[in-house]
Amino acid sequence: MDNSKRMKHHFERVASVYTHLRDTDPGVIETIIPYLQIDRFKVDVADIACGTGRYSKIIAAQLNLRLFCCDYSKEMLSECNKLMSREFPSKHIYYCLASADDLPFVNASMDVVTTFNAVHYFDLDRFCAAAGRVLRPGGLLIIYTRTPEQNKRTVWGQHFPDFVKRETRLYRRERLEEAINELPELHLEAVKEFRNVRAESVDSLLNRVRNFHYSTFALYPADEFLQALDTFANRLGKLSNNGTIKHTSENTMILARRI
Repeated sequence: MDNSKRMKHHFERVASVYTHLRDTDPGVIETIIPYLQIDRFKVDVADIACGTGRYSKIIAAQLNLRLFCCDYSKEMLSECNKLMSREFPSKHIYYCLASADDLPFVNASMDVVTTFNAVHYFDLDRFCAAAGRVLRPGGLLIIYTRTPEQNKRTVWGQHFPDFVKRETRLYRRERLEEAINELPELHLEAVKEFRNVRAESVDSLLNRVRNFHYSTFALYPADEFLQALDTFANRLGKLSNNGTIKHTSENTMILARRI
């Protein structure tokens, strides 16, 4: 099975539990707000690869907006629809089954384009070009991701066998900046790094793996995955303090302005 089919199957499998398995960093949205040079009554925001709406939910709570939740997985988009309809029944929220490099919006129609922890699934150059096309002058592109270097320092990168070797899709910070700088319509406004320290039980970490909370786990053949899981469990047992592991999550945010 090639990687595209693996990913399709992965998101079909995890859609119903994804929101509960992944960490969400609300502080990221607070960091973004001062950069929104918006004086319009309503902000048009496209959240690309929205998944089940973990970050869409935070954005909707912060802004008076029309929000377009976009994902290429109909299962993930369906879960997003359920979450957002429940949380924000009166807000203008729309759902688009679409790929990141072919955004279904007319030119200069969005104030903000965001993508959180998903850009490694995209053709980076095509996505940035598509975002530049649909943003209004002064609009903001926000890419929140993990770099390969940050990935190595996670609890998974340090202790889950071959996790770093399997995960080859992540973009280096320099590559992300390059993709912005090559487009004359976009200006790289800021690069910010985030570091969150978390304390989590061994059981919780193992439950994440068993439920494939990172798509990286779907890249393992079944027998190798089970062997790696056993090794990971043994390592966590030795590292834990009363059944708890303290670990660090790092991310990078790229902010670009449409000229």
